[in-house]
Amino acid sequence: MRDPARIDGMLQLLGEVWRQDPDLRLGQLIFNAARIREPNLADVFSIEDAALRKGLVRYLEQLRDPAPKE
Repeated sequence: MRDPARIDGMLQLLGEVWRQDPDLRLGQLIFNAARIREPNLADVFSIEDAALRKGLVRYLEQLRDPAPKE
């Protein structure tokens, strides 16, 4: 059984990311975060929570500090 304690932290992180980019649909946000972590991912059905968390953290970092435009 997966640890239910992970849920609140994931939801909080998801909300934090979504507030930075509120125009995205939830599915888009999750897919984008998953692809950051696993670029060759075909779908998000089988991504582990830990990998998605890392993708969400990286996505949040990118939203807060975007690369300079050339």
